[in-house]
Amino acid sequence: MILTRLRVTPAVVAVTAAAGALLGTGIVSIPCWFHALTGADCPFCGGSRALGALLHGDLAGALRFNAFAVILLLPAAVAGLVLLARVELGLRIPSWPVRRTALILLAVAAMAWWLVRDVAFPGLQV
Repeated sequence: MILTRLRVTPAVVAVTAAAGALLGTGIVSIPCWFHALTGADCPFCGGSRALGALLHGDLAGALRFNAFAVILLLPAAVAGLVLLARVELGLRIPSWPVRRTALILLAVAAMAWWLVRDVAFPGLQV
């Protein structure tokens, strides 16, 4: 059976879910070092609050806290877990150039989000 062959992926999913629940509910709070140093929001500021809103079923609230986290980072995290499972099962995975391109596009999207939200339109709640 496939599930018996998965050893690492379920543990990573469990730890990720637990960390997400702790961050999203506010039990654990990780201060943003970028905000502490500069006073400006980083592309990920509001991500924990967005996760908390999602845990309460409030998609609109989650998008207001940090649309980037909801639209791009959560699907990227799920894709990473699927990739880990495929590696563990010995299934074919995308080539390194494809994965590298995806990571570069994610970094460019994060920078674009940061520039639009915090530089071009400071205080924008999208």
